[in-house]
Amino acid sequence: MRQLHLCLPTPPRLEASPELAPLAILEASLTACEAALLASYAEIYHGTNNDAPRGSSVVRANSIIIHSRRLAAVIAAYRDALEREDRRAERRRRMSF
Repeated sequence: MRQLHLCLPTPPRLEASPELAPLAILEASLTACEAALLASYAEIYHGTNNDAPRGSSVVRANSIIIHSRRLAAVIAAYRDALEREDRRAERRRRMSF
């Protein structure tokens, strides 16, 4: 489970990419949701939900956790892509002087 933290981008970063603010809040929400689901369904955390009936709440909760982790990974990859693009742009600016 990821540790819950809200790391908002700096004002200059938000000026360039305002979408990062709600994405940071979404990431924190996904982490809080995972923690709540794991607290409600400890069998997911311990990996003992294999015999749960298909479509049951524990199976659905596990699915939410899996998909939220995938979404968090995509958000992190998006943030990394923005940072790479910023570094490239900065290098081009330096080379033009």
